[in-house]
Amino acid sequence: MRLKEFVCAVGWSIAIAGLVLIVFEAGRITWERRTERGKQPSLRVTTPIPNKRIPVAPPKPRPLPPDYAVFVLCYHDFRENPNKWSITPERLEAHLQTLKALGFTFLTVSEAVDLLTGKWNGSLPERAVVITVDDGFQSAYTVLFPLLKRYGAKATLFVYTDWIGKSKGALTWEQLREMVQSGLVEVASHTVTHPYPRRLKRTLSHDQYRNRMKQEFEQSKKELEQKLGIKVSGIAYPGGQIDETMKALAKQAGYLWAVSVNPKPMTVGFDRYDIPRYGVGFETTTVALKSWVTKRTIQLTRFSGKTRKETKVSKSNARNSHRVSRVRRVKR
Repeated sequence: MRLKEFVCAVGWSIAIAGLVLIVFEAGRITWERRTERGKQPSLRVTTPIPNKRIPVAPPKPRPLPPDYAVFVLCYHDFRENPNKWSITPERLEAHLQTLKALGFTFLTVSEAVDLLTGKWNGSLPERAVVITVDDGFQSAYTVLFPLLKRYGAKATLFVYTDWIGKSKGALTWEQLREMVQSGLVEVASHTVTHPYPRRLKRTLSHDQYRNRMKQEFEQSKKELEQKLGIKVSGIAYPGGQIDETMKALAKQAGYLWAVSVNPKPMTVGFDRYDIPRYGVGFETTTVALKSWVTKRTIQLTRFSGKTRKETKVSKSNARNSHRVSRVRRVKR
């Protein structure tokens, strides 16, 4: 009996010793693994920073007041002895001075279109005006361009391509490139040969008239873009004359807008293919200009100091008086 108890006790001792050894070995392995992990450098997980900046959406332009207006002025030539559709350089400078004094911001036609169609991302000008010059007279470079730089103004030139560089009184392609590169001048189309629609309608059938104007619109745009390396956005109808055929052709030719001659401001909801302009001529004094852009009516008289009723002259004398006034230097 004692032997049996002894063997049982020895068995239990061996079992307990084995269990202790197993636990001890497991603890040793666990300790060694933890020690090895502690010796390894920790790896930091970082989120890569993108190279490109995340674009920020530009602020939406604030809505325009319903009565907001842009005044578009149509000039032609600047000379010391002006005719019906030209003014003196002195008067042109007086016009620019007057507009600056009234707080006007000078825009191109394309900028004015963006402003009134919700595509303008800049600050809203309190007052806006557009200087446009038709045909392509040399004076746009010799007279207007220096004044634009002096007064920080802008202008849009409408030129008919068949005249550029082919006459002493016309602009050259080099001058047009210089003005475009300055950032102060936008160049747009005035057709190829400046045909007058009313005259064409008297001599051509409807289809012939349409095909002729289509060629004038498309070729002038193509030539300007090729020779100046620009995108031509608009056109001025020759003679300021407009009809539905020309409006449709302007759109088909890829123009985004077109201007006519109609003495009223450009307002919200305007027709992009019939943008109105005030025609500036020999009799457009600074007083007349100011009345346009301030929407004030003034009474203009041809002869200073006398009313039409008080001036008793014959028709021949009136014609002579007008002829003299046209060659006399106009005071600002």
